[in-house]
Amino acid sequence: MNNFPHKVDFKAKQAEFSAYIRNPSTATCPSDVPVQRMQMYRELFFNNVESFLSNNFPVLRQLLNDRQWQQLAQDFFSYHSSSSPYFSEIPEEFILYLQDERGIQEGDYPFMLELAHYEWVEMALSISQESLVPAKQPRLLDLEQGISLSPLAWLLAYQFPVHKISPDYLPLVAPEQASFLVVYRDSEDEVKFVELAPMSFQLLQGIQNQPAISINRCLEDSLGVHTNDALKKAALQALQQFMDKQIIF
Repeated sequence: MNNFPHKVDFKAKQAEFSAYIRNPSTATCPSDVPVQRMQMYRELFFNNVESFLSNNFPVLRQLLNDRQWQQLAQDFFSYHSSSSPYFSEIPEEFILYLQDERGIQEGDYPFMLELAHYEWVEMALSISQESLVPAKQPRLLDLEQGISLSPLAWLLAYQFPVHKISPDYLPLVAPEQASFLVVYRDSEDEVKFVELAPMSFQLLQGIQNQPAISINRCLEDSLGVHTNDALKKAALQALQQFMDKQIIF
């Protein structure tokens, strides 16, 4: 015999509960839960999310005053519909929010999305399940040997020099020259970055697009068949440095 006087629509109740936690200014407090308790729940949920954002985007947090940061975190918490339930994926959801929902609002830095993406890359590489198999690298490059980009090396191109941004350097207009970077994790699990010249970026891009490409073919594709000796020498030196840093293998 059913002892419950009426059935409870748990999905509807959950939606009502979460809507109020997200934004109490637009949602009605559940009738069977005291407002004070709901406010406590909301503070708990929001503070967890805000703390996670602060820890994963430390430079962005440093650039914004408390009011700006709280407004940004509140807007993300209230309006972004996350597709993942995992806390470790909140930073990626925040990137999607900045890219697809927030855009650039009055008072926002024009580099905010790019800076947040750069900070997310550092975090994503640090927890990536990809691994490097330690292998003895040749001391000298064999021009016919195939080379590949490390699975823990990400090529990045930004309009703003995000790796230099700090409270003392806040560019409001993008430089004429884009910033090219490779962020990578080495065999010691340290995440590092290298600022790239356009030629080096082009070399690594060619290796990324064609795994196990030979060095000779990489040079021909990136520099042209009839490149001069000085440029070829500079490219080989760059590739050797990338191999030493475990960016290529």
